[in-house]
Amino acid sequence: MTNVTSSARLYSLSTALPPFTATQEHSLHFMQRVIEASAGPDEVDRALMFLEAIHESCGIERRYSAIEDFTRDNAEDFSFFPKNWALAPVPSTAKRMELFEPVSMALCEEASRKALVGAGVKAGEVTHLIVATCTGLYAPGPDILLVKRLGLGASTRRTVIGFMGCYAAFTGLRMAEQIIAADPEAVVLQVCVELCSLHYQRSFEPQTIIGNCLFGDGCAAAVWAGRDRFEGGLADLVTSHCEISHDSLDQMQWHVGDEGFLMHLDVEVPQTLRRGGAAFIDTLCRRAKIAVSDVQDWAVHPGGPKIVDAVRDAAGLEEHDVAISRSVLRDYGNMSSATALFVLERQLAARRRGGPLVLLGFGPGLTMEGAVMLSTAP
Repeated sequence: MTNVTSSARLYSLSTALPPFTATQEHSLHFMQRVIEASAGPDEVDRALMFLEAIHESCGIERRYSAIEDFTRDNAEDFSFFPKNWALAPVPSTAKRMELFEPVSMALCEEASRKALVGAGVKAGEVTHLIVATCTGLYAPGPDILLVKRLGLGASTRRTVIGFMGCYAAFTGLRMAEQIIAADPEAVVLQVCVELCSLHYQRSFEPQTIIGNCLFGDGCAAAVWAGRDRFEGGLADLVTSHCEISHDSLDQMQWHVGDEGFLMHLDVEVPQTLRRGGAAFIDTLCRRAKIAVSDVQDWAVHPGGPKIVDAVRDAAGLEEHDVAISRSVLRDYGNMSSATALFVLERQLAARRRGGPLVLLGFGPGLTMEGAVMLSTAP
Protein backbone atom coordinates (compact mmCIF):
# COMPACT_ATOMS: atom_id res chain seq x y z
CA MET A 1 0.00 0.00 0.00
CA THR A 2 1.94 3.01 -1.23
CA ASN A 3 -0.70 5.57 -2.27
CA VAL A 4 -1.80 7.28 0.92
CA THR A 5 -4.68 9.66 0.20
CA SER A 6 -5.05 11.10 3.70
CA SER A 7 -3.56 14.51 4.33
CA ALA A 8 -2.93 13.92 8.05
CA ARG A 9 0.37 12.77 9.52
CA LEU A 10 0.99 11.88 13.16
CA TYR A 11 4.24 13.65 14.06
CA SER A 12 4.51 12.73 17.74
CA LEU A 13 2.72 10.93 20.54
CA SER A 14 3.38 11.30 24.28
CA THR A 15 1.82 10.13 27.52
CA ALA A 16 1.64 11.22 31.16
CA LEU A 17 0.56 9.52 34.38
CA PRO A 18 -0.56 10.79 37.80
CA PRO A 19 1.87 10.39 40.71
CA PHE A 20 0.19 7.60 42.67
CA THR A 21 0.34 3.96 41.67
CA ALA A 22 -0.81 0.76 43.32
CA THR A 23 -0.39 -2.87 42.38
CA GLN A 24 -3.57 -4.74 41.60
CA GLU A 25 -2.95 -6.79 44.74
CA HIS A 26 -2.97 -3.61 46.83
CA SER A 27 -6.13 -2.43 45.06
CA LEU A 28 -7.75 -5.78 45.87
CA HIS A 29 -7.02 -5.36 49.57
CA PHE A 30 -8.43 -1.82 49.48
CA MET A 31 -11.69 -2.98 47.87
CA GLN A 32 -11.99 -5.99 50.19
CA ARG A 33 -11.81 -3.75 53.23
CA VAL A 34 -14.41 -1.36 51.78
CA ILE A 35 -16.79 -4.26 51.13
CA GLU A 36 -16.27 -5.74 54.59
CA ALA A 37 -16.90 -2.35 56.24
CA SER A 38 -19.95 -1.28 54.29
CA ALA A 39 -21.78 -4.17 52.59
CA GLY A 40 -24.83 -5.71 54.18
CA PRO A 41 -24.56 -9.20 55.72
CA ASP A 42 -26.33 -10.75 52.72
CA GLU A 43 -23.98 -9.00 50.27
CA VAL A 44 -20.50 -9.46 51.74
CA ASP A 45 -19.68 -13.03 50.71
CA ARG A 46 -21.11 -12.68 47.20
CA ALA A 47 -19.32 -9.37 46.59
CA LEU A 48 -15.99 -10.65 47.90
CA MET A 49 -16.16 -13.80 45.77
CA PHE A 50 -16.97 -11.81 42.64
CA LEU A 51 -14.22 -9.28 43.40
CA GLU A 52 -11.61 -12.02 43.80
CA ALA A 53 -12.72 -13.67 40.54
CA ILE A 54 -12.38 -10.40 38.61
CA HIS A 55 -9.03 -9.75 40.24
CA GLU A 56 -7.71 -13.13 39.11
CA SER A 57 -8.83 -12.73 35.50
CA CYS A 58 -8.43 -9.00 34.73
CA GLY A 59 -4.86 -9.18 33.40
CA ILE A 60 -3.81 -6.03 35.28
CA GLU A 61 -0.74 -5.74 37.49
CA ARG A 62 -0.72 -2.01 38.26
CA ARG A 63 -2.80 1.15 37.83
CA TYR A 64 -2.16 4.85 38.30
CA SER A 65 -4.48 7.23 40.12
CA ALA A 66 -5.02 10.85 41.06
CA ILE A 67 -6.04 9.60 44.53
CA GLU A 68 -3.33 8.69 47.00
CA ASP A 69 -5.74 6.80 49.26
CA PHE A 70 -5.67 3.67 47.10
CA THR A 71 -2.05 3.17 48.19
CA ARG A 72 -2.82 3.49 51.92
CA ASP A 73 -3.11 0.63 54.43
CA ASN A 74 -4.66 2.77 57.16
CA ALA A 75 -7.88 4.73 56.67
CA GLU A 76 -6.57 7.40 59.04
CA ASP A 77 -4.07 8.29 56.31
CA PHE A 78 -6.75 9.03 53.68
CA SER A 79 -6.64 12.50 52.14
CA PHE A 80 -9.57 12.25 49.70
CA PHE A 81 -12.02 9.72 51.14
CA PRO A 82 -13.41 10.04 54.66
CA LYS A 83 -11.07 8.43 57.19
CA ASN A 84 -12.96 5.14 57.51
CA TRP A 85 -13.12 1.96 55.44
CA ALA A 86 -16.83 2.43 54.77
CA LEU A 87 -15.83 5.63 52.92
CA ALA A 88 -18.77 7.36 54.58
CA PRO A 89 -20.02 9.86 53.75
CA VAL A 90 -19.25 9.00 50.14
CA PRO A 91 -17.58 11.94 48.34
CA SER A 92 -19.94 14.00 46.19
CA THR A 93 -19.52 14.59 42.48
CA ALA A 94 -18.58 18.18 43.31
CA LYS A 95 -15.69 17.04 45.50
CA ARG A 96 -14.45 14.72 42.80
CA MET A 97 -14.51 17.57 40.26
CA GLU A 98 -12.48 19.76 42.64
CA LEU A 99 -9.64 17.25 42.28
CA PHE A 100 -10.19 16.61 38.58
CA GLU A 101 -9.33 20.13 37.47
CA PRO A 102 -5.78 20.53 38.88
CA VAL A 103 -4.67 16.93 38.31
CA SER A 104 -6.03 16.69 34.78
CA MET A 105 -4.48 20.01 33.82
CA ALA A 106 -1.06 18.97 35.12
CA LEU A 107 -1.23 15.79 33.02
CA CYS A 108 -2.48 17.65 29.93
CA GLU A 109 0.37 20.11 30.18
CA GLU A 110 3.02 17.42 30.69
CA ALA A 111 1.86 15.22 27.81
CA SER A 112 1.34 18.19 25.48
CA ARG A 113 4.76 19.71 26.11
CA LYS A 114 6.43 16.36 25.41
CA ALA A 115 4.38 15.92 22.23
CA LEU A 116 5.29 19.38 20.93
CA VAL A 117 8.99 18.79 21.62
CA GLY A 118 8.79 15.36 19.98
CA ALA A 119 7.27 16.88 16.86
CA GLY A 120 9.66 19.82 16.78
CA VAL A 121 6.67 22.17 16.86
CA LYS A 122 6.58 25.51 18.64
CA ALA A 123 3.53 26.40 20.72
CA GLY A 124 2.79 29.35 18.47
CA GLU A 125 2.52 27.05 15.43
CA VAL A 126 -0.47 25.15 16.86
CA THR A 127 -3.67 26.28 15.16
CA HIS A 128 -6.19 23.82 16.63
CA LEU A 129 -6.59 22.12 20.00
CA ILE A 130 -8.81 19.07 20.59
CA VAL A 131 -9.31 17.87 24.17
CA ALA A 132 -11.26 14.70 25.01
CA THR A 133 -12.42 13.60 28.45
CA CYS A 134 -15.40 11.79 29.92
CA THR A 135 -14.34 11.95 33.57
CA GLY A 136 -14.59 15.66 34.40
CA LEU A 137 -16.56 18.82 33.66
CA TYR A 138 -15.75 22.46 34.40
CA ALA A 139 -15.51 25.86 32.71
CA PRO A 140 -13.40 27.68 31.69
CA GLY A 141 -12.47 24.23 30.51
CA PRO A 142 -9.27 22.31 29.90
CA ASP A 143 -9.04 23.71 26.38
CA ILE A 144 -8.84 27.33 27.56
CA LEU A 145 -6.53 26.56 30.47
CA LEU A 146 -4.22 24.52 28.26
CA VAL A 147 -3.97 27.37 25.75
CA LYS A 148 -2.79 29.60 28.59
CA ARG A 149 -0.38 27.08 30.13
CA LEU A 150 1.28 26.12 26.86
CA GLY A 151 1.42 29.63 25.47
CA LEU A 152 -0.74 28.80 22.46
CA GLY A 153 -2.16 31.69 20.46
CA ALA A 154 -5.29 33.35 21.83
CA SER A 155 -7.02 32.61 18.52
CA THR A 156 -6.28 28.87 18.67
CA ARG A 157 -9.45 27.07 17.60
CA ARG A 158 -10.59 24.76 20.36
CA THR A 159 -12.86 21.73 20.60
CA VAL A 160 -13.78 19.69 23.67
CA ILE A 161 -15.03 16.14 23.10
CA GLY A 162 -17.02 15.08 26.14
CA PHE A 163 -18.60 11.88 27.40
CA MET A 164 -17.75 9.70 24.41
CA GLY A 165 -15.82 7.30 26.62
CA CYS A 166 -13.16 4.92 25.38
CA TYR A 167 -13.53 5.72 21.66
CA ALA A 168 -13.12 9.52 21.93
CA ALA A 169 -9.51 9.36 20.68
CA PHE A 170 -10.87 8.22 17.32
CA THR A 171 -13.27 11.16 17.16
CA GLY A 172 -10.27 13.40 17.82
CA LEU A 173 -8.02 11.92 15.14
CA ARG A 174 -10.84 11.99 12.60
CA MET A 175 -11.46 15.66 13.44
CA ALA A 176 -7.74 16.37 13.07
CA GLU A 177 -7.79 14.77 9.62
CA GLN A 178 -10.78 16.86 8.54
CA ILE A 179 -9.18 20.09 9.81
CA ILE A 180 -5.94 19.41 7.95
CA ALA A 181 -7.79 18.45 4.75
CA ALA A 182 -9.56 21.82 4.87
CA ASP A 183 -6.42 23.77 5.83
CA PRO A 184 -3.09 22.17 4.83
CA GLU A 185 -1.20 24.65 7.06
CA ALA A 186 -3.10 23.59 10.20
CA VAL A 187 -1.27 22.07 13.16
CA VAL A 188 -3.51 20.10 15.52
CA LEU A 189 -2.73 19.21 19.12
CA GLN A 190 -4.94 16.34 20.30
CA VAL A 191 -5.18 15.53 24.03
CA CYS A 192 -7.07 12.74 25.83
CA VAL A 193 -7.14 12.93 29.63
CA GLU A 194 -9.08 10.64 31.94
CA LEU A 195 -9.16 10.32 35.74
CA CYS A 196 -11.40 7.26 35.94
CA SER A 197 -10.39 6.44 39.52
CA LEU A 198 -12.07 9.62 40.77
CA HIS A 199 -15.35 7.81 40.17
CA TYR A 200 -14.66 4.81 42.39
CA GLN A 201 -18.04 3.59 43.63
CA ARG A 202 -18.91 2.05 46.96
CA SER A 203 -21.34 -0.34 45.36
CA PHE A 204 -21.42 -4.11 45.37
CA GLU A 205 -23.19 -4.81 42.09
CA PRO A 206 -21.10 -6.95 39.70
CA GLN A 207 -20.89 -4.28 36.97
CA THR A 208 -19.64 -1.69 39.46
CA ILE A 209 -17.03 -4.07 40.83
CA ILE A 210 -15.79 -4.70 37.28
CA GLY A 211 -15.37 -0.96 36.72
CA ASN A 212 -13.59 -0.51 40.03
CA CYS A 213 -11.14 -3.28 39.08
CA LEU A 214 -10.43 -2.24 35.48
CA PHE A 215 -10.14 1.53 35.20
CA GLY A 216 -7.11 3.73 35.82
CA ASP A 217 -5.93 7.26 35.09
CA GLY A 218 -3.75 8.63 32.30
CA CYS A 219 -3.27 11.22 29.57
CA ALA A 220 -1.99 11.13 25.99
CA ALA A 221 -1.23 13.90 23.50
CA ALA A 222 -0.59 13.80 19.76
CA VAL A 223 0.52 16.35 17.16
CA TRP A 224 -1.05 16.13 13.68
CA ALA A 225 -0.26 18.18 10.59
CA GLY A 226 0.01 17.85 6.83
CA ARG A 227 2.27 15.15 5.44
CA ASP A 228 4.87 17.67 4.27
CA ARG A 229 4.37 20.27 7.01
CA PHE A 230 7.36 19.20 9.13
CA GLU A 231 10.22 16.76 8.89
CA GLY A 232 9.88 13.21 10.13
CA GLY A 233 6.73 11.82 11.66
CA LEU A 234 5.42 8.52 12.96
CA ALA A 235 2.54 7.46 10.71
CA ASP A 236 0.03 8.67 8.14
CA LEU A 237 -3.68 8.26 8.74
CA VAL A 238 -5.08 6.38 5.76
CA THR A 239 -8.75 6.11 6.72
CA SER A 240 -11.12 5.65 9.64
CA HIS A 241 -14.51 4.08 10.15
CA CYS A 242 -17.17 3.93 12.88
CA GLU A 243 -20.37 1.97 13.42
CA ILE A 244 -23.02 1.91 16.15
CA SER A 245 -24.53 -1.42 17.12
CA HIS A 246 -28.10 -0.24 17.68
CA ASP A 247 -29.20 -3.39 19.49
CA SER A 248 -26.66 -2.87 22.29
CA LEU A 249 -27.28 0.69 23.51
CA ASP A 250 -27.67 -0.55 27.08
CA GLN A 251 -24.43 -2.57 27.20
CA MET A 252 -22.04 0.28 28.00
CA GLN A 253 -23.29 3.39 29.80
CA TRP A 254 -21.81 6.37 31.67
CA HIS A 255 -24.03 8.71 33.70
CA VAL A 256 -23.49 11.61 36.09
CA GLY A 257 -24.56 10.64 39.62
CA ASP A 258 -24.66 12.49 42.92
CA GLU A 259 -21.63 10.53 44.13
CA GLY A 260 -19.46 10.51 41.01
CA PHE A 261 -20.06 9.24 37.49
CA LEU A 262 -21.70 5.84 37.21
CA MET A 263 -20.37 3.18 34.83
CA HIS A 264 -22.36 0.22 33.56
CA LEU A 265 -20.53 -2.52 31.65
CA ASP A 266 -22.67 -5.43 30.52
CA VAL A 267 -21.20 -8.92 30.37
CA GLU A 268 -22.54 -9.14 26.78
CA VAL A 269 -20.07 -6.56 25.42
CA PRO A 270 -17.44 -9.16 24.36
CA GLN A 271 -20.10 -11.23 22.60
CA THR A 272 -21.37 -8.17 20.72
CA LEU A 273 -17.83 -7.44 19.54
CA ARG A 274 -17.27 -11.08 18.64
CA ARG A 275 -20.45 -11.07 16.51
CA GLY A 276 -19.89 -7.75 14.76
CA GLY A 277 -16.14 -7.33 14.82
CA ALA A 278 -15.24 -9.27 11.69
CA ALA A 279 -17.66 -7.37 9.44
CA PHE A 280 -16.55 -4.06 10.93
CA ILE A 281 -12.87 -4.81 10.32
CA ASP A 282 -13.62 -5.96 6.76
CA THR A 283 -15.37 -2.65 6.05
CA LEU A 284 -12.53 -0.64 7.58
CA CYS A 285 -9.95 -2.45 5.45
CA ARG A 286 -12.03 -2.04 2.28
CA ARG A 287 -12.11 1.70 2.91
CA ALA A 288 -8.32 1.61 3.04
CA LYS A 289 -8.25 -0.56 -0.12
CA ILE A 290 -6.44 -3.38 1.61
CA ALA A 291 -7.27 -6.92 2.65
CA VAL A 292 -7.36 -7.89 6.32
CA SER A 293 -4.42 -10.20 5.55
CA ASP A 294 -2.38 -7.14 4.53
CA VAL A 295 -2.46 -5.72 8.06
CA GLN A 296 0.93 -6.07 9.71
CA ASP A 297 0.23 -4.67 13.18
CA TRP A 298 -2.84 -4.40 15.40
CA ALA A 299 -3.38 -1.83 18.17
CA VAL A 300 -6.53 -2.90 20.01
CA HIS A 301 -8.04 -0.84 22.81
CA PRO A 302 -7.84 -3.19 25.82
CA GLY A 303 -11.15 -2.42 27.50
CA GLY A 304 -10.66 -5.65 29.42
CA PRO A 305 -9.15 -9.07 28.79
CA LYS A 306 -12.38 -10.52 27.37
CA ILE A 307 -12.70 -7.60 24.96
CA VAL A 308 -9.19 -8.28 23.67
CA ASP A 309 -10.09 -11.97 23.35
CA ALA A 310 -13.24 -11.09 21.40
CA VAL A 311 -11.43 -8.86 18.91
CA ARG A 312 -8.63 -11.41 18.49
CA ASP A 313 -11.17 -14.10 17.66
CA ALA A 314 -13.33 -11.90 15.42
CA ALA A 315 -10.35 -10.81 13.34
CA GLY A 316 -8.74 -14.26 13.29
CA LEU A 317 -5.59 -12.95 14.96
CA GLU A 318 -2.84 -14.76 16.78
CA GLU A 319 -2.04 -14.03 20.43
CA HIS A 320 1.15 -12.18 19.47
CA ASP A 321 -0.97 -9.70 17.47
CA VAL A 322 -2.60 -8.45 20.67
CA ALA A 323 0.41 -8.77 22.96
CA ILE A 324 1.03 -5.02 23.13
CA SER A 325 -2.62 -4.32 23.88
CA ARG A 326 -2.42 -6.76 26.77
CA SER A 327 0.81 -5.17 27.98
CA VAL A 328 -0.86 -1.75 28.22
CA LEU A 329 -3.78 -3.28 30.13
CA ARG A 330 -1.28 -5.01 32.43
CA ASP A 331 0.71 -1.86 33.14
CA TYR A 332 -2.03 0.77 33.36
CA GLY A 333 -5.52 -0.75 33.26
CA ASN A 334 -8.23 0.80 31.08
CA MET A 335 -7.73 4.60 30.95
CA SER A 336 -10.79 5.21 28.77
CA SER A 337 -10.06 7.53 25.80
CA ALA A 338 -6.32 7.78 26.50
CA THR A 339 -5.79 4.02 26.29
CA ALA A 340 -5.88 3.66 22.50
CA LEU A 341 -3.10 6.25 22.18
CA PHE A 342 -1.01 4.46 24.83
CA VAL A 343 -1.35 1.27 22.76
CA LEU A 344 -0.56 3.10 19.52
CA GLU A 345 2.55 4.68 21.04
CA ARG A 346 3.85 1.31 22.20
CA GLN A 347 2.92 -0.44 18.95
CA LEU A 348 4.67 2.16 16.78
CA ALA A 349 7.80 1.98 18.93
CA ALA A 350 7.89 -1.82 18.62
CA ARG A 351 7.34 -2.06 14.85
CA ARG A 352 9.84 -4.23 13.05
CA ARG A 353 8.06 -4.31 9.71
CA GLY A 354 6.25 -1.98 7.36
CA GLY A 355 2.73 -2.22 6.07
CA PRO A 356 -0.63 -1.12 7.44
CA LEU A 357 -1.42 -0.82 11.13
CA VAL A 358 -5.02 -1.06 12.36
CA LEU A 359 -6.11 0.80 15.49
CA LEU A 360 -9.39 -0.36 17.07
CA GLY A 361 -11.53 1.03 19.90
CA PHE A 362 -14.93 0.59 21.46
CA GLY A 363 -17.26 2.55 23.70
CA PRO A 364 -20.84 3.47 24.62
CA GLY A 365 -23.37 2.81 21.91
CA LEU A 366 -22.04 0.12 21.55
CA THR A 367 -19.70 1.98 19.20
CA MET A 368 -16.94 0.35 17.19
CA GLU A 369 -14.16 2.60 15.88
CA GLY A 370 -11.20 1.87 13.68
CA ALA A 371 -8.37 3.58 11.83
CA VAL A 372 -5.80 2.37 9.32
CA MET A 373 -2.35 3.95 9.54
CA LEU A 374 0.85 3.57 7.56
CA SER A 375 4.21 4.03 9.23
CA THR A 376 6.45 6.76 7.85
CA ALA A 377 9.57 4.81 8.82
CA PRO A 378 11.62 3.46 5.89
